[in-house]
Amino acid sequence: MRKRRGIAVAGLSAALVLGTGSVAYAAPAGAGTEPECEVPPDWSSCVQVVASLDRAPAVGATAQLTIEVRALTDIDHARIEADLPAALDWQSRPAGWKLTDLGPLLPEDGDGVQRASRVVDVKAGKTLRYKAKVRGVAAASTSVRARVTGPAASPLDDDANMLLLSVGATAADSYLGLDASRNSDALQALPDTMPLVPSTSQKFRPVSEDGLAEPHSDDPPAGGASIQAITCVTGTVGYEAPAGTGHPSPNIQVQAWDYDSIGADDLLDSALTDDSGSYRLCFDNGTDVSGGQDVYVKMVAENGLWRVSDEGFLGSRDVYDFNSARKDNLANGRTVDYGRLAPADQTLHRVLHSFDMANDAKEWTPGECWDARDTGDCRRMEIVYPDDDSDDVSVYRHSNRTVYLEPATPDDRSDAVHEYGHAVMGDLYEDNWPPSDNCSPHAMDTTSSPGCAWTEGFANWYPMAIYNDDYYRGWRVEDTSSFDPGDATEGRVTGSLWDLIDPGSEGWDNWQESGKDALWDTMLDRRSATFREFWTNRGLEGHNVGDGPAGALFQNGIDYGFRFGLSDGVTLTRPTPETPNNYRYETTYAYWSVVALRPPANVDYDLALYDDAALSQQLATSVLPGDTVDFVAVDSGKRPLGDYYPVVRRPSSSTGTGDYRIQLAAGHRLLLNGATQAMNGADDVVAVWDYCPSAAATTTVTVTPSDASQDAELFLLSSDAANAASWTIGRSQAAAESVGHGPGQPEAITFDQREGCYGVVVVNRAGSGTYTLTLS
Repeated sequence: MRKRRGIAVAGLSAALVLGTGSVAYAAPAGAGTEPECEVPPDWSSCVQVVASLDRAPAVGATAQLTIEVRALTDIDHARIEADLPAALDWQSRPAGWKLTDLGPLLPEDGDGVQRASRVVDVKAGKTLRYKAKVRGVAAASTSVRARVTGPAASPLDDDANMLLLSVGATAADSYLGLDASRNSDALQALPDTMPLVPSTSQKFRPVSEDGLAEPHSDDPPAGGASIQAITCVTGTVGYEAPAGTGHPSPNIQVQAWDYDSIGADDLLDSALTDDSGSYRLCFDNGTDVSGGQDVYVKMVAENGLWRVSDEGFLGSRDVYDFNSARKDNLANGRTVDYGRLAPADQTLHRVLHSFDMANDAKEWTPGECWDARDTGDCRRMEIVYPDDDSDDVSVYRHSNRTVYLEPATPDDRSDAVHEYGHAVMGDLYEDNWPPSDNCSPHAMDTTSSPGCAWTEGFANWYPMAIYNDDYYRGWRVEDTSSFDPGDATEGRVTGSLWDLIDPGSEGWDNWQESGKDALWDTMLDRRSATFREFWTNRGLEGHNVGDGPAGALFQNGIDYGFRFGLSDGVTLTRPTPETPNNYRYETTYAYWSVVALRPPANVDYDLALYDDAALSQQLATSVLPGDTVDFVAVDSGKRPLGDYYPVVRRPSSSTGTGDYRIQLAAGHRLLLNGATQAMNGADDVVAVWDYCPSAAATTTVTVTPSDASQDAELFLLSSDAANAASWTIGRSQAAAESVGHGPGQPEAITFDQREGCYGVVVVNRAGSGTYTLTLS
C-alpha cells in the first residue's frame, strides 16, 4: 500500500464549523512552505478533505452536501473547492464561497462545472465543516469532486475526493456509487469529432487470444454452411479520458452475439482489438433458421493477462462488459460496421481507462507474461474498480493478488500504474515479498526502511518509465535534493531508477541506459529485497555499476562508492554538499597538481584528499574558515603517479548554503623567464606551474590581473624529498603566500630559491580576465 492524493466524496456548507463549534473566516491567500507531518495510513497527505451527500437527488429534488477538512499541521491560506457537474446545481449559494463557471473537466461533466471555492486557515486537530443544498437538474451518471490545496503546491498539502452517483428521473433511479445491477452497461456512439489517440508512444504488442470464450449455440443445426453465408461485423471501441481526449481500447475482448428470444443467446465469435481499438468478427450467418442473425456486440474488459471487475457480495467478482444496440437479420456475406462505441455511462469510461493503462504497462514490460521467465500459464492481473473501502487510498493486496482502485484513480495514471507495478513485482518475486518495515505510512521524501523504499520506489518509477514522465503525483523526481538522503527513502530510489534511464544529464548524472534491459534483466533473474541488493545483483548480472551509473544514484543522494572524475582545467559547479561530495582524478605527469574549492560568499565548505576510493587513507586537508578558497596539492615529482580522491564537505558549524566550484589543475606546465599568461574566466578557480631553478638565487614571482574585477591569490609550494608528508599538502602548508591586496591588484612572493622544483599556484578568488605571471 502507498500514500496517495485521493479524490473524495462530495458535500458543502453555508457555515464553517471548527471542532469547538466556533466560526472561522477566510484568510487572504499567501505563500506557504511545505508542511511536515506523520501521515497516517488512511490519509493521503497532511490535510484531508472528506465529502458526502445524504442521498442521490433525483431531477428536481435536493440533497445535502457536506465537506469536512482536517489537517495534521497548520496550513494557512488553504484553498477549498467543490465541483458540481451539469447534472447538479447549487440550490443556494454557499455562504462565503465564490462560484465560478468552468467548462467540462471530466467526461461525466456534461456542459460544464460550477465550482464553489474559498480560502481558509486550517488548524491542526480542528475540523472545518461546510454544508449546502444541491439540486438534481438532469438525469445522468456523474461525479462530484472536492479538493483542498495548500499554498506550498506540494503533495503534502493537497487532497481531493470523488463521489460517483446517478441523478435519475425518479428517486428510485437515483443512487450513490455505481449501480450494483449495472443495467446501464450499454455502448453508445463516440462523437465523430473526437479522435482516438493512443495513450503512449509504445509499440503495440498484441496479447495472445488463448483462452477467449469459444463460440457456442443452442440453436438446432441448419444446413451446411456456404461461403456466401459468412457475415462479419466490424467497429472500434474506445473511451473518453479527462480533458476531453479520446483513446482507443487495444487488446480488449469483443464478442459477437446472436439474440434469441427463446433460450440463451449464442456466442458467434470473439477476438481482441488491435492498436486502434478496431475489431472484425466473422461467423456463419446461415445457422439462424428464422433468417439472418440478430447481432449485438459485447465488449468485455478482460484478456488473458489482465481484467477489470467490480466486487460484489462477499468478494464475488463480475468482469465489466458492455453491449451495443442490436442489428437484426444481418444479410449473408455482408460486413456490417457498428461504428465507434464507448460506454454510455460516462463514469464507466474509467473502467476502460483502467484497462488501457494495464495495456500501456504490458506494452512496455518485456515478455509474453508479466514475468518474462514464466514457462507455464501467465498470471492475470486482477483489477477491481471501484474500491468500496473508505480509506481513500488505492492498494495492491498481496493476500489475493488484486489491485483495488479508488473512484478517481483511473484519472491519474501515476496512481493506477503504481499499483500495477506492485502487482508486477509480486509476479516477478513469486509473491515472496521483501520485508518492508515502517511502510505504513510512508512518503516520497522521508525515510522509511530499505525494503519499503525499494518496493515503493520501484512502483513509483514504473509509471514514470512507461510514460517517460519525470513527475510522479506532484513530485518532480528530477530533483530529490529536499528528500531525506539514502536508500531508505523511496523518492531517492525512484529518482535513481529514473536517472538510470532518462535521456538528460544534470549534476552528477551523466548516464543513460541503452533501454531498460539492464534493469529488467536484474529484476527477472534475482530477487532483490532492497535497492542495495538490486545494485549488487546488477553487477552480478554483468551490468555496469561503475562511476557512470553510480553517478545517477549519487545525484539522488545514494552513495554506493561513486567518485566523480575531475579533468584538468575543467570547472564543475555543484550544489550544497549536504552529504560529502566525492571526486577522483589521476596524475599522469611528474608535476605539481592542485584541486581547489571556491565556496559561495560567506559560506564555509572544506576539502580533503584521500589516497584510496574507500576514503580510509587521508593525505591532506584544507579547512580554513569562511569563504576562503581551499586547495590541496600533490607533488608527483616525488610521489608516484596514480589515483587521488578529493572530498568536499560542509562542516557542522557552517550555516550557509549555495553552489560551489571545484577545479583540478594537473597539467605539465613550466614557469619560465619572461611573461606567462593564463586565461581565467569567472568560473575558473586555480592554475599551477612547476618552477625548477638550476641554481640558488633570490627570486620574485608576480601575478598581475588584466581586469579590475580579478582578485588573485598567489602561493609557493615546496616539498622535501626526505619527508613524504610534504608531498601532499593543504593551503595552510604552502611555503609562502601573497593574498589580500584586493581586486585588480598584483600579488608577489620573494623567496630564496634552491635547486629543485617548486609549485606556483594562482587562485582566482573572483573576476574574469587574463593573469600574467613574471619572474624577476
